[in-house]
Formats: sequence, structure tokens, C-alpha cells
Amino acid sequence: MYDLTQSVELIQKKKMTFVVLDQDIDTGSATGRLIFHIMGTIAEFERELIKERTQEGRERAKLAGVEFGAKETLDEEQKKALAEDCAQGELSKKEIGKKYGISRASVYRIWDTMKTDG
Repeated sequence: MYDLTQSVELIQKKKMTFVVLDQDIDTGSATGRLIFHIMGTIAEFERELIKERTQEGRERAKLAGVEFGAKETLDEEQKKALAEDCAQGELSKKEIGKKYGISRASVYRIWDTMKTDG
């Protein structure tokens, strides 16, 4: 709401008005500004409710045992083999990624994790 209000104030400083044609809102009048602020406040309230409900849903899902995020592509043995391939240096990271069906970035991420985990 703050950013929206700031944008409208900037428009007004330039001697213009903000008009929403399909909702008959015109910030050039006191009534239009009132409706603009009421609608913006209601929209902000609705967004907050959605955030709260979403968070509650996530918490309930976690309590029910739901796991969020992408599933691991490689198991621990595959990760160890990948780290060995990286350490040997015979294949490029791109080639290793193709070998395991993952991206080059994932190769680097897994390899870094394996190096720090031992």
C-alpha cells in the first residue's frame, strides 16, 4: 500500500491524476482518493489473510509429515561416486552432469557438499 500511495503522490506532484477506468476511481477528487485508499487497504488486508492461511497450511502439512521441496535426484552412493569423478578430473563437470542426469550447477553443489562433509 505504501508503494502504491507513493506512486499516486508522485503522479499528483506532476499535476496529473490517477484514474482507474473500469472501477470509476479518479484521484483528482476527494471521493476518488478515499475510494482508492479503501480499495488499497482492503487489497492489503486480503493479501495478509492469504499469507496467514498459507503459513497455517504449511505448518499443518509439516505436522502431517509432508516434505516440501524437490526430491533428491541422487542417493548417497551416487553422490560419493560423483565426488570421486570430480576428484579424478578425467571428465568435465558438464560431462559428469550428463552421466548422472543433473545440471552442471548441481554437480558443483553436490561436490562442494561432499568435500565439506568428508
